[in-house]
This record gives sequence, structure tokens and C-alpha cells, in this order.
Amino acid sequence: MPAPIEAASAVHPAIPWLKRENLRFHEHLRAFTEGDWRGPTLCTEWSAAQVAGHMVGGAASYADRVEAALEGQVIFGLGARSAEEFQAARAQIMEETLALPGPERVARLAEADRRLDEALARLTPRDLDRPTWHRKGSLPLRLFPGQRLGEVVLHHRDLGNDPAAPLETGAIGVLAQVLPERMGRQFEGAPDRTLAGLFRIETEEPAHAFTFEAQDGALLPAPGAGGWDVRLRAPAGEMILLVTGRAGQAERERAGRLQIEGDRQKAEALMRAVFRPI
Repeated sequence: MPAPIEAASAVHPAIPWLKRENLRFHEHLRAFTEGDWRGPTLCTEWSAAQVAGHMVGGAASYADRVEAALEGQVIFGLGARSAEEFQAARAQIMEETLALPGPERVARLAEADRRLDEALARLTPRDLDRPTWHRKGSLPLRLFPGQRLGEVVLHHRDLGNDPAAPLETGAIGVLAQVLPERMGRQFEGAPDRTLAGLFRIETEEPAHAFTFEAQDGALLPAPGAGGWDVRLRAPAGEMILLVTGRAGQAERERAGRLQIEGDRQKAEALMRAVFRPI
């Protein structure tokens, strides 16, 4: 019988990395002073304490929806019966978390993350296509591990309040692997219905490559496509920051950290759709 971490990796490579990054994030937060908690972050509307409150609500709601999906149910989570009630519940969790002293704030986040880690550890390959509710539309369970891993790693960086900081994590390879998921979802949120063509995305450090086809307002994987209209190349960490709106395209291109080849007009249209905040 495979060890638990091996079994989790076989279902989705982000699951064991999420548990590791959660623990690293909690350890980072335990060193915070009250001044640190009140300080600014790269999430410009939030203090560090508000980032933690957001992460508590996210972990709790993810855990609710994963547990329900494993029972064949689609729910809003957090006891909500509508999207409006869900948003109100998230706001309440934020306020409750802000009211806690720093150590208790971290403990609440750690407990929410523990419950989510345990729910994800129950997944089998046949569970990955189970549907779940998300405020941006129905999502299959397979998107949850990579999405949450990205949130933890990126918010960890956000707390450093340094826009020039690299994305430093041992999970960079897994985050590069799930970039197609992220970019596809980003495009759905701001689709360019006139855009058509083949788009090759390549990362370095580590190396990954994939191709999309844009057609009729959708950006779909095209693994067997030959050739491309546009090719974007960047180190994996830079590409992740670009796709989550945490790096400027023009600045990275000037610095040689982003290379753009092919049809410039189509490249600009794609980047407008996918290089933006989540």
C-alpha cells in the first residue's frame, strides 16, 4: 500500500504540497507582532490580519464543499443557502478572525487548513470530476488543490509587501503544472470572443510547455496542435505572478523576463484576458 503522501500525489500533485505550504505559512505568521498584523500587504486593500481572515474563510468554505462533493452534494458552504448568504458568512469569518489575538488567529487558520487538508486527502481519481459550487461558476474538484495551493503561496509572498520579490517556494514545479487550469479560468472571467488562434506557453525553472486554442470566447487545451500564432516564454515564477496580476507585463518584457513571439495583436489580447488579478 502506498504511503499517504504518495497516494495524495497520485491523485493530484498539489495535495501534499498544499499541506507543506500551509505549515510553512503558519510558521511564518506565528512570528508576527501586532504591528506586523496591522501592516500593509501587496493585497492593497488588506492588512496582514485581513489576509489571514480571508484565508480562514477560504479554507473553511473549501472544506465544506469538498466534503459535500464526496457525498454527491453541491452546496454553497458555510451553512449558506444562497450566494448572498455565503458572502455574508465569509464577511463574518473575517470579522471574527480580525478580533482574535495573533496566536489565536493563526490557530484558527491552522484548524481550517487541517480540515481542508484532511478532506482533500480523501479524494480518489474518480472524485476529481465531481462538481462543486464556486462564486465564478461550477468547478470540478480537480481544480481545488491547485487553486488553494496558489492562494497560500501567493498570499505568503503578499505579506512581504515587496512587489519585486520572486516567488519562492518548493512547490513552483506543481504550480507550473497547474498553470493551464489557472489560465483557462482567467480567460473565462474576461473572455475575448473575437480572439482566435493557437497560443504556446512555455516556462523555465522548471520547464513546462502547453498550447491553448482560442475560439468562440473559449481558451481550450490543444495538446496535439502543431505550430502557434503566439508564444509566451518566462520563468515559471514570473509566469505565475503575471497570471495572477502580481507582475507587470511591460516591465517583465523590458527586463527580458517575458519573451513574446508571433502575432503581437493576438498576444496583447490574450495577455489582457489572463494577466490580471484573480
